[in-house]
Amino acid sequence: MALEGDFGDLDSLPQSDQDAVTKTLTALLEGFQQRDADKLTGVYSSAADWVNAFGTSKRGGAEIVDYLRGLFANENFNAGALKAPPESNLRVLTPEVILVSTHLQVEGQKLVGGGEIHERNNFSLRVLQRQKSGEWLIVSEMYNDANRESTYEGS
Repeated sequence: MALEGDFGDLDSLPQSDQDAVTKTLTALLEGFQQRDADKLTGVYSSAADWVNAFGTSKRGGAEIVDYLRGLFANENFNAGALKAPPESNLRVLTPEVILVSTHLQVEGQKLVGGGEIHERNNFSLRVLQRQKSGEWLIVSEMYNDANRESTYEGS
């Protein structure tokens, strides 16, 4: 995961903030890789908003983690495998706010009712905010799959 960006590098933050950001992002990565929602407890703020690539929307850390617990137990979701390691870019916007954009490709994910998504070309955007406690929590997260259809031919 590249922890640098156009607006500011992670190392522009104090070491304690760098450690807190790394802790949150590591827990997020491990939670998804290991399909362990318990690792995501304390990753999302109590008022976080979350939208997946299929339009499901959740609010608050507890609701998000509960949804992910069900997702991680789902055989359709678990049939998917990463085609390559995720590519991430981190941008420090202010001393209290960072953006993390990630691109990943998943192949073989199953669909409800049968069938399979041959390849998901997924992009996500996370906003992390420094909390009064010193923790850096996700306050907003949105996933989007690239659509192969086109509505505009401009470049």
